[in-house]
Amino acid sequence: MTEIVKYMEKTVEVSSVERFLPILRVTLGWMYFSAFLRRTVNVPAKLNPSSTAYVGGKLITFLPHAWQPVVGQLEWVLLHPHLLYIFLLFFTAVEGIFGLLMILGFMTRLSGLVITILAWSIGAAGGWLGPTCVDEWQIAAVEGAAAFMFVFTGSRWLSIDQYLAKKYPRGLRIWSVYVPLW
Repeated sequence: MTEIVKYMEKTVEVSSVERFLPILRVTLGWMYFSAFLRRTVNVPAKLNPSSTAYVGGKLITFLPHAWQPVVGQLEWVLLHPHLLYIFLLFFTAVEGIFGLLMILGFMTRLSGLVITILAWSIGAAGGWLGPTCVDEWQIAAVEGAAAFMFVFTGSRWLSIDQYLAKKYPRGLRIWSVYVPLW
């Protein structure tokens, strides 16, 4: 194993910390991509409004503990079940897309930003320390912080971003501005 790491260090300049980021990146991406798989493949009833497993029902338990800026939006979406359903489909799709992008290390900075917003919005809706929402607090705190780290560090080693950074070292050009997505 050490020979492989030494070989990789010779072929790509890698700091000692950067060598371990793919472990965190893939784990974080899997947490979100697996949430997508759980709702679409494993238990599709979670996205069925007629099912007792419907994820929309969990949002009702969030309401008493949600942070004040989120309470109004949460109440509104709960009062409009057809929009709640669309919101849950959208949220699930975003989890799947950006979880997969994080696993692959493609546009890691953008993926980190989106996952941070997802995680911290779950925390704000769950109320962080509400007695029924301890899991949501953990998701918001740990996964949000890890994802936010990737906004600043990116992920160049063992990622698609590594290839793109070599090809486009200044980032993606949008009009006359270069955006460092990798």
